[in-house]
Amino acid sequence: MTRIAILGTGLIGTSIALAVRERGKADVEIVGHDKYVDVARKAKQRGALHHVADMAHEAVRGVDLVILAAPLLAIQKLMEEIAPALGPDTIVTDTGSTKVEVMRWAAELLPHPENFVGSHPMAGKTDFGPDAAEAALFDGARWIIVPAVNSTERAVNTTLGLADTVGAKPMFMDAAEHDAYAAAVSHMPMMAAVALFSLGRASEAWPELSVMAAGGFRDMTRLSGTDPAMAFDIAVTNRENISHWLERLASTLLDLRDRVNDVDKEGDLYKLLAATEFEHAGFRNGLIGREEKVGADVSSVGAFSFSDFLAGGWVSEKLREVMKDSDDRLKKLEERDRMRRSI
Repeated sequence: MTRIAILGTGLIGTSIALAVRERGKADVEIVGHDKYVDVARKAKQRGALHHVADMAHEAVRGVDLVILAAPLLAIQKLMEEIAPALGPDTIVTDTGSTKVEVMRWAAELLPHPENFVGSHPMAGKTDFGPDAAEAALFDGARWIIVPAVNSTERAVNTTLGLADTVGAKPMFMDAAEHDAYAAAVSHMPMMAAVALFSLGRASEAWPELSVMAAGGFRDMTRLSGTDPAMAFDIAVTNRENISHWLERLASTLLDLRDRVNDVDKEGDLYKLLAATEFEHAGFRNGLIGREEKVGADVSSVGAFSFSDFLAGGWVSEKLREVMKDSDDRLKKLEERDRMRRSI
């Protein structure tokens, strides 16, 4: 029988347990532990766990695989606590959103660091806790695998097997590469959502704004509802990368502001908006930035370039309208200025 210990029974830990029990081998026994005992008991009530351990070191004793699914800063403390109880053959992995610090902790704290492989399932919700967990959470999601230079083949294969069992698609990365990329597509958007919601909420007109706010504002600010403990841990373990991408976002916003204000180049603004919509349509339909085009439905967007897109049909017609309207507005502005000067 394979024995698995899951330390941290919130959304991710409980979802892993549910998926393993639903899709894995029948001879799997799962023991769970959480800092908050009622959380672990809730996971057990949902059928995710066979047993609940009061202490982390009790949970890992004699198991084949340990999954550290706790908040990032708690992972370091868990490694310290479980180190004396780990067997020489026990494989350990994690689900943390950053990897450089986690890999360093594993190398320093675990008695057999060669048995550790970092991992990060690129899936989740703003809802958290075992009540929000579901076995299908990882279906089709990328599961980033980050081996250390001395990780054993067995440790890597065990982590790959876990990802495959829960329905995810494994993807290998270096820890520093992972943190830089995760900052761009996950951590910075979360912080941008915090900024956008804070901006609206701080307005004196918030009572009216909140009534008007519909799908667009809710979609754009959804990530501001992330578990604050998780958001904080991500921020303090990936400061430089998040700061880098926030600076790039700020620069891009300033450039966009200038484009919106440039009445002489309204055609260029429209081209930017159309090009962005075109590229996003491809992204939504699975066209990624690699030749493999994983899961792409090319027929949905058409296998042609943006220049072809811009030249055809309603897009080129709209561009001509924009250019004509822009010329008319410029002429009216010039006439107004001449009249003011003549007064």
